[in-house]
Amino acid sequence: MRVPSLESMTLRQKLIEADKLARELKDHLERGFVPKVHKLRRITRQGSDLDEEDVTDVTVRSAVDQVLESDEFAHNLCQALRRFLTSIDDEIRQITT
Repeated sequence: MRVPSLESMTLRQKLIEADKLARELKDHLERGFVPKVHKLRRITRQGSDLDEEDVTDVTVRSAVDQVLESDEFAHNLCQALRRFLTSIDDEIRQITT
């Protein structure tokens, strides 16, 4: 599904899309990013329940890769949301001035 350009969207459409992006970002942070960060923290924490021999470099690298991928996804969502919010702000300024 292709999203129309910001210039061709109505203010209502922009608000709806911004709301969808904000919800998607919130869901991703709560269910994706934060759990992966907590997992990485558990893996790398000293004095953890894991035996130090069980934590390999590959395990740490894999957990870090997952966090970085999740961060990139969150960053992309933030950029898209920022574009919509800036466009909404511009349109509202035009209406009110």
